Amino acid sequence: MEASQLQLLPNSRRCLRRQTSALGRGSPAGSQDPSRPGLESFTKLRHLDISGNPALTGDLPSSWFAMRALTTLDISATGIGGTLPEKFAAFQELREFRAVDCPGITGILPPAWGLLQLEVLEMTNAALTGGLLPEWADAAALQQAAAALAASMEAQAAAPAAAASGASGAKQTSPPTASAQPAVLGLQRLRVLDLSVAAPGTGGLSGALPAALAQLGQLQMLVLSGHNFNESLPPAWTRLKQLRVLDVSRNSLTGSLPEWYASMLQLAVLKVHDNQLVPAANGTPEFFEYLVGDGLKLQCLCVANNSGVLLDAAKAAELKRRAQASSPPAQLVVDDAADRLCDVHG
Repeated sequence: MEASQLQLLPNSRRCLRRQTSALGRGSPAGSQDPSRPGLESFTKLRHLDISGNPALTGDLPSSWFAMRALTTLDISATGIGGTLPEKFAAFQELREFRAVDCPGITGILPPAWGLLQLEVLEMTNAALTGGLLPEWADAAALQQAAAALAASMEAQAAAPAAAASGASGAKQTSPPTASAQPAVLGLQRLRVLDLSVAAPGTGGLSGALPAALAQLGQLQMLVLSGHNFNESLPPAWTRLKQLRVLDVSRNSLTGSLPEWYASMLQLAVLKVHDNQLVPAANGTPEFFEYLVGDGLKLQCLCVANNSGVLLDAAKAAELKRRAQASSPPAQLVVDDAADRLCDVHG
């Protein structure tokens, strides 16, 4: 295995399951000798996969930001938790961050993570709070987040130096000021954003869905199910022309499906069930007809359990016949979220 990759193999995973292991110098407090180097000492490491090791516990170490060559980081199905370190915004080479089935992860989504060049962000069954950040897709807001992060890191770096200079009697110098360069939207490359929670009513994210996400034009998969998002679906999301999966089921969304979503011709899965949506005044069924037909990709449509009936049985049957008669013939699953064609994680 190359020195730039570190992946726990089956034998090592079995060993880790027989004992509780801690990661980094800060996880958990006092559990590791501070003189002993942690994973952050692998500064040229490019791939770190420690998934499938539930015995790995403790907080996600902020010191890992020193591994700035990382392109993939996978902590899925581990006991790792704590808040998401703002310092991880330093991972400018990182393309994939996976924390699938990590209920120990808590706190808010860090605003400065909008600086990352991520293509895949999967963080499921986490105990996140707050909202979905407009900073991730708004250059002006992201600039403020970047300045705050720079000031915080400078203050932390200056504290030890100030203590050392005070002890030696040397003249203390001020830390460098934060860069005034405009922040660049890193998440422009994002293809997969999955923050879903499986258990109904357990997701902690709330508030309105930001229209600014329409700036992330490469998104193909947007899964935000199981939270407490409210208000209406943003009409601006119609600009997400590459979107193949949209799952905002099991939230508290109101209003109706924007008719402009009929132009999302790449959609294969549309799940808005278990919300508080109502039919559009001009006829929601006609909207669905635009997504079914020759050359279109819709295979799963889940709209049940809303405040109003978005699609009755007769119209659902007609859409299925339309799909089967299309070229090439296609199967359309309606209101069966458990079907394999509706499984966004399959």
